[in-house]
Amino acid sequence: MNESERYQFDLNGYLVIENLLSAEEVSRYLAAADELEDHFVKTIDDGPRMVGFSNISYRFDEQHQCFAYKGSGGGGLQIVVDDFLNASPAFDSLVGHTRTMAYIDELCVGPNWIGSSELRYRYKSNETHTHMGGHMDVRNRYEFAGVKMYDSAAQVWRVRDFDLAAVRVLYALHDVPEDYGPLCVVPGSHKSNYFSPYPDQKPTAEPGMIPVPLKAGDAILFTENLRHGGFPNHRDQARKTLHLMFSPRWAGSQSPIHWNEHVYVSQQAWSRYSDAQRAVLPAPSQDFEQEAKVQRQEIARLKAEIADLKSQLAARQAEAPAAEPSRSLFRKVMGR
Repeated sequence: MNESERYQFDLNGYLVIENLLSAEEVSRYLAAADELEDHFVKTIDDGPRMVGFSNISYRFDEQHQCFAYKGSGGGGLQIVVDDFLNASPAFDSLVGHTRTMAYIDELCVGPNWIGSSELRYRYKSNETHTHMGGHMDVRNRYEFAGVKMYDSAAQVWRVRDFDLAAVRVLYALHDVPEDYGPLCVVPGSHKSNYFSPYPDQKPTAEPGMIPVPLKAGDAILFTENLRHGGFPNHRDQARKTLHLMFSPRWAGSQSPIHWNEHVYVSQQAWSRYSDAQRAVLPAPSQDFEQEAKVQRQEIARLKAEIADLKSQLAARQAEAPAAEPSRSLFRKVMGR
């Protein structure tokens, strides 16, 4: 980071990096997102379902080894593909992305890793209500240190300016002007000593909230302590963006699927990564796929058992003679 970037990030809580992605990267990531879109639109309501943080109902997609759930902020549909890095080799170069990690390693005391990865499709009318801002959660900590600290990643002592616990990076896969559902923020709210008096507000109504338009290939880095949301998408096309959240390894994930745990990395994706890329992700869980299979088998067994019980109940009801209407207690007492 240069002096101007440090000043702007500390002042506002966010920083727009123009052309953080190359034209070739944008083209490759967007093509993969386009290819995946039809699949997730068709399967988003399929079962079996699981429930995550804040009662998010989601499903595991075996074909692409990732999770998906939907939202309806503002009345418009949003589809979120969690752990999208597993879904296609086209995204591999985003893991340990050199230009991105240069910023992350200056903002967070490492070793750092990816705490969540999301591919978001936001359709017409969808918006994200405002949230965060101020000292809400220690895992979002924004701290300007300005002191000599031990950098365990580099194994050296050095003066650090920033000591952040969570930094989110949003990558634009196409131009995102104000009418296309851009991220919106309240600049400087990351340093607020008070919680926002505007809980769960419509983004266009909250005082101080501004949109942050982006060009294809641009990215916005922001501290999770910053008050933010998403302006409504007024276009007929889905807004497509990639989101990575970075944090020190001691911090748990903020994904609603993996809350306080860590992201899921498939064996297939892991086999493609270099040692440097593996350093920013947890190793694959050997038991997850087997556990998912066991859960699916148990759900199938329970469904069959319920169907059998319903069949037995219907048969008994058909065999039972019609009951004579009983006299009321009043009629019994009166002898009628």
